[in-house]
Amino acid sequence: MHIQEVSAPAAPATEKLAVQVARRIEREIIERRWPVGEVLGSETALREQFGVSRSTLREAIRVLEHSRVVHMRQGPGGGLVVGTPDPTPAIRGLVIYLEYAGATVEQVANARFVIERMAMEAVSDSLTESGLRELRSIADGEGGVLPEDFHLALGRLSGNPVLELYTNILVSLTKTYTERVRGIANTEEEGSAAARQHLAIAEAIIAGVGGRAENELRDHLDRSATWLSRFVHPVPGESTAVGPMEPGPDEWPRERKLAGPVAGRIRDDIFREGRSVGEVLGSESYFVSRYGVSRSVFRESVRILEHYSVARMRPGPGGGLVVLEPDPTSSIRTAALCLDFRGVTLEHLRSVRDEIELSCLTAAMRFGALDEAELRTDRHREESESSRYSTHLRDRVATLSGDPVLTMFRSILAVLWDEYGSGARPVDPSHETEPARADHAELDAIVEAMVDGDEGLARFRMRRHLRSNPGW
Repeated sequence: MHIQEVSAPAAPATEKLAVQVARRIEREIIERRWPVGEVLGSETALREQFGVSRSTLREAIRVLEHSRVVHMRQGPGGGLVVGTPDPTPAIRGLVIYLEYAGATVEQVANARFVIERMAMEAVSDSLTESGLRELRSIADGEGGVLPEDFHLALGRLSGNPVLELYTNILVSLTKTYTERVRGIANTEEEGSAAARQHLAIAEAIIAGVGGRAENELRDHLDRSATWLSRFVHPVPGESTAVGPMEPGPDEWPRERKLAGPVAGRIRDDIFREGRSVGEVLGSESYFVSRYGVSRSVFRESVRILEHYSVARMRPGPGGGLVVLEPDPTSSIRTAALCLDFRGVTLEHLRSVRDEIELSCLTAAMRFGALDEAELRTDRHREESESSRYSTHLRDRVATLSGDPVLTMFRSILAVLWDEYGSGARPVDPSHETEPARADHAELDAIVEAMVDGDEGLARFRMRRHLRSNPGW
């Protein structure tokens, strides 16, 4: 199965009307600063407001319900209610995509080091007495905590919603890969070694010895990756994920709660049976019979599969459930939406952006020899627009890195900046700066260092370029 390159998604001209309505509802919620619990309007009022049919509006609401942004309240005083967005569906969707994209154990470990090192630095700078006790308690494994809880705690205690989300994605993907090893290797022994290393990392953070904490983290992630890579070898287009794609809340109808497990079974069967993109798997009646569910449960399952771009129903003669090429766009948008709800700041975005860009540069230089023409494709065409040359250069570096994890993280930041950050909420004037215009000589110098294979110099020049251009 061919895997598309991840880039910052833009709404295509042919985007479904229901999705366009969902985006308009999102925008209204963001502009009103997330009034959780407020009723946006009745179904009738919303249909009139957006000028759409009942079926289109309900489909738009379904799109938003995946991330718990809204829900319909029945009865007097009911209508479309603003909810608290849940990043879980987005995390699940991004993990599914990264499996499809063949993200390697080494790439995941590298991204974890970049993100968790930043989280450790933030924790060390702001650690409180209660945070200290929590960190030690989790590192000690008290109360039956899981091995991944220590890393999740680092993300949470960092105070940066972006780092917390990215840590969740990476830990979830690592856990998915680890599940494949059960029954093959002694995971209990590996877990004991990890617990000892967690405690060493925690004590180094508490003592304020950043260098030691960083070295302990590097050793821990390298050890885990070396062990895991002996058994797990992701291949683009393949997935061995099991389980429901989207568990339903308790208040959802029975059909919706059953739909998640059924969608998960269909997804797993698609990849276990080696189905190809565009292949028709069967009709609605075939799947109702195969999985022993009602038509309403199957149709809810299809909505989930469509949301994650796994499969969709094709109507008419010769139609049926068709396999789609994986597309992370929906999950990237949801992740960005959840971060906006968390009140992510420009400082959060810029600090993570800089580290991701530098990591892409390093990965690109280590991936293989770089061609100067590749990096300067639009150089001459954009002589008067150095900002476009800068964007093009960084986009090309990310593509040449061959790292689906880093490129996806860049996409989330770009969507957040473009759609949910810079233009959606007022910016504190004290933090608003006029972006410095990078001249072409500065950008050409980065290219020169990369082509020459001087990684240290290339990173130095890229870091200086990013600091002098704080805008996106």
